[in-house]
Parts: sequence; C-alpha cells; structure tokens
Amino acid sequence: MFKIIVPIDFSSTSADALKFGCYLADTTGYDLEAVHVHDGYDGEDATVFMKGSARVRSRVRERLEKFVNLHADKMTFTGTHLNDDTLPFIKCREVVGKAISQLVIISKKEDTAMIVMGGVGSGIPNQATPVFGSVAKGVAMQAECPVLLIPQNTGVPKIERAAIAFDIVETLKELSDKTAFLRKALSPKMRFTHVLYQDDAREELIELDLLREVLKNDFPDYDVDFDLLPKGDVTNVLIDYALEEDIDMLILGRRPMSLIMNLLVKSEIPDIIGTCAIPILVAPLSK
Repeated sequence: MFKIIVPIDFSSTSADALKFGCYLADTTGYDLEAVHVHDGYDGEDATVFMKGSARVRSRVRERLEKFVNLHADKMTFTGTHLNDDTLPFIKCREVVGKAISQLVIISKKEDTAMIVMGGVGSGIPNQATPVFGSVAKGVAMQAECPVLLIPQNTGVPKIERAAIAFDIVETLKELSDKTAFLRKALSPKMRFTHVLYQDDAREELIELDLLREVLKNDFPDYDVDFDLLPKGDVTNVLIDYALEEDIDMLILGRRPMSLIMNLLVKSEIPDIIGTCAIPILVAPLSK
C-alpha cells in the first residue's frame, strides 16, 4: 500500500498539511503517516535524559499522537468510513535525527507516494526564504518522491486549478505521468505552462516537439489548456502567472544534478518555492 507522509512540527501549518493529507488519503486510498523528526530530547523536564532514550521517545510519540488526534479528519483517524473495505489509516512515527536527511531517507522508500508538508512551520522565517523554511526547501530539493509544499497561513488548500510548468516536452510528459494519481484524486482543471525561451530558434523546436507529441501520440489523454508565457525571468513570470490566473497548485520538475552542476547551473526552483504563496508540488525527474 502506498502512503502519504506528513512531517509534523506541531505548527498550525503542519496541522493544515495533516488535514489536507487526510483528504488525499481518502481520495487516493493511500495510507497516511505522520512523522515528527526530533533531536532526541523533548525539553519538558529539567532532568537530563540520554539522547533518544525510550522515555523521551515515548513522550514525543504521545505528543505526536495527541496532535494527530486533534487535527486529523476524524473518520480517517479512527477508520470509521462506511461501505469501504480499504480504509486509509494514520500511523504516527517519531524519528531521532536531522529533519532533512531523515525525510529524504523516507522519500526513497518504494511505498512513499508523496510528502505533504507545511512551509515555515513553527520556526522564524528566514529573510532569504520568507514563505518556505529551510527544511521544506531542503526536502523539496532532495526528496526522491513528489513533495507538496503548503504555504503558511493559507489554511487547507482547495485545488481546483493546477498548472504544470515545463521547459521541454520530455519534462511535461514525465510530470504528467508522475502526478496522474493526484490529478485523478483532485480532478482540477489542468494547464500546461511554458515560459518562452530567449532563443527563438530553440523555442521553435520546443513548440514543434510539443505539436508532434499532441498530434501523433494523442498527448495528453485528458482536457488541458496550454499557456505560453512571455520571455523573462522564469521565477517572476511563473509567480505572476500563478497569481493572475488563480492557480491553486503549481507543479515543477527537479532534475538531479551533481554538486559541480549545482554550482555551475542555477535552478529556478529554490527561488520559486521561496517566494510563491500558493501550494507548490516539486517532483523529481529521471534526467
């Protein structure tokens, strides 16, 4: 059974992520797992316990279960849906370690369908990333499964319009495939969005490839609108587009890059997820 992971830091944003995770679990039939990554101390007692001791972990787990019980959809949490033999359920798990590294490890498991997490959480926003905190950005840029980021103070999102931003046709096809389970679960109005290249010749090749894919392979097999956006800074153009068109979820693809390539080639994704105030889904690409 596939599962949806919701990292919990006991903030209002992670409460919203949990509620939306419950909704996704209900609509997809996937299980839900609430995960709290901590340093091995709970800070509630003057007595110093050994890091990661059974007593500390038990208290952290109890706090996590209370949070989930308070904020989760009651039917999902208790498994009391009617006339359904495959009820989703919520598992609570506490993990000792660094948040980003532990969540990336979880993202690599075959049964992890996606991660749904809040942006800033309970920490103080960094001026460099006013919307999404460093943990959310780190997970989104390293996870091996799709990561849905929910901005602070937006509540539980209602996804009625979603846009896949793409540079080349291969990216578009892969993102369409990787997010098919969400599209079927949420049934949003879909849009394919492309920011025009500065190089006209390169842009012409991209548009010809797209036309060829549409005509020869009947892609996509669902209703969609195509939006070609004007040349400009990709981050600014996409953010303006999302706001002007009332997009509820922006879908981005992230290519794997080595450390050297990360230094040489700038990705727009950190800038977009750091400033865009709507839910963003970042999916890893195969190449």
